[in-house]
Amino acid sequence: MNIHLALSRFLKRYPWRITAAVLLGAGTILAGIGLLASSGYLISAAALRPPILDLMVIIVSVRFFGISRAVLRYSERLLSHDITFRLLLQMRSRFFRALSKTSASRLLGFRSGSLLSSITSDVDELQNYYVRVFTPVIVAVLVTLTSFFFLRAFSPAAAWITLAFLLLNGVAVPVGVRRLARGLGARQRHLRSELSHLWVEHSQGILDIRLYGLQNAYIKRNKELCSEISRLERRQSAVTGLHDGLHSWILFSAAALALFVTAPLVLDGTLSGVMLALVVLSVMASFEATQNLGTAFQYLETTERAAESLLSLTGGVLSFEDRDHTGRDLSDRYKDDNRPAKESGTSNAQAAASLVFDNVRFSYCENPVLDGIGFAIQSREKAALVGPSGSGKSTVVNLLLKFYDPAGGFVSVGDNKLADIPADRVRAMIAVVDQFTYLFQDTLRSNLKIARENADDGDLLQSLQDAHLWSWYQGLEKGLDTQLGEHGKQLSGGERQRMAIARALLRNSPIWILDEPTANLDTITEKAIVKTIRQVTRTRTALWITHRLVQMDYYDRIYVLENGRISERGRHHQLMRRKGWYSDMIRLQSNMLQEEIETA
Repeated sequence: MNIHLALSRFLKRYPWRITAAVLLGAGTILAGIGLLASSGYLISAAALRPPILDLMVIIVSVRFFGISRAVLRYSERLLSHDITFRLLLQMRSRFFRALSKTSASRLLGFRSGSLLSSITSDVDELQNYYVRVFTPVIVAVLVTLTSFFFLRAFSPAAAWITLAFLLLNGVAVPVGVRRLARGLGARQRHLRSELSHLWVEHSQGILDIRLYGLQNAYIKRNKELCSEISRLERRQSAVTGLHDGLHSWILFSAAALALFVTAPLVLDGTLSGVMLALVVLSVMASFEATQNLGTAFQYLETTERAAESLLSLTGGVLSFEDRDHTGRDLSDRYKDDNRPAKESGTSNAQAAASLVFDNVRFSYCENPVLDGIGFAIQSREKAALVGPSGSGKSTVVNLLLKFYDPAGGFVSVGDNKLADIPADRVRAMIAVVDQFTYLFQDTLRSNLKIARENADDGDLLQSLQDAHLWSWYQGLEKGLDTQLGEHGKQLSGGERQRMAIARALLRNSPIWILDEPTANLDTITEKAIVKTIRQVTRTRTALWITHRLVQMDYYDRIYVLENGRISERGRHHQLMRRKGWYSDMIRLQSNMLQEEIETA
């Protein structure tokens, strides 16, 4: 997507406000030209000592332009800031929405500090497109044309000189300044992103940094980045100073030449002498229109880099809606809501809870992970996907949730291919309980309502009971208003996993994906969590993904994933007779357990 086209689409929402702001900006500068021109005429005319009544009109004009300039400038600033804040609101909300919908494959390689920088600094940079790029250019064009036709009425030569020097000051100089400053904005953005990442990394790993004595290394790196940013800012300030110097030189040169070509008109009587100051001062005042264009070109580069960064994250800040292969918006197929269907026992509900992988292939950065896998899970079946670490089990979850798209084959949920279902709808149909349950630094109520925003307190308490968290909840003084701390640090590993189960229950999804839900838990806690999950998934489709082969006779289907392929499939007793990876792992785990018992 063209960057300027994407940015201009934000402006289309406020055409009348932007038009009014541009006209007010142009009116402010024209009022300044009128003020200087009328002041020059007044001083020149007053030097001839005419009757005071002869000067009343021009005196009123001076007052009018002086007051008008102040009023117009205030109105323009007020309206421009209103537009800017509206644009920032729109940009931030759209970017965050696009980021939440984008495929996780786009975020590979981006660090949390870089994402934070994009959400804050890069979005803030985009406001400059309107304030410092779009508006100054349009205002400069309007004022330049108006000044040219105004001066042409008094001195055509002065008008052409002014036009030439305005073009020099408004086009040639900014282009040259941009070349001198090329790369400075992008370099500063990169360094600020590095600095943001450094601060995020330091704050998150402060304990390990102190434990291993790395404070000085982080302080040194912080100083290096800050020094480099300061050096680039000084260089950019030098470029800006050069532009301001050239602006002043061009302004006074144009005024001198205008005086030089207009004076003969006064001498031969073509032009009244009192008009000479009017012409010269009008020429000088008109250069206010191009004064900020050099800065505009510099901000154009930083704005383009910021927009490129945001677009690279989201694949187009504006183009984030799910569409089918014809480009038609699919959301109208699900106008009711994004909630999963409640358990109804009907054939439709059962069909919607089935999963199919058909010859699915996928790679991470050209490294094959899944190579034509295929399996099917019927509604309410309990299936296990097992295999060694790194075999691609978690990739299956990412594909089911549309965090990634298959490179080949297709995935189906119910009777629909996953590619034809909006991502929000898919994620509403599937609940995930994994080993990394993220808990926000917020209340227990807010952490539970992530699963279902409109849930009332009764629903929340019921989910805690069903997830076997009731005894823990009763020990909380503030109940649902209890703060869980950063990353839920007040909860144990088992309590965190049960929180994930409570969320999944609130989601009321017909399909549950359990990705190593008992990893890093002790045996007693693991047994309790497994029991809880099996109780709450009795009437749901469940896919367990694990490398721990415990109580495997529970599952209706077992699939073994090795080297990106399904190498074995069947029930526990069937796989044990085949003498493959599955039976070898069962025996290995049994031998290890026996050794531990004997050692104890």
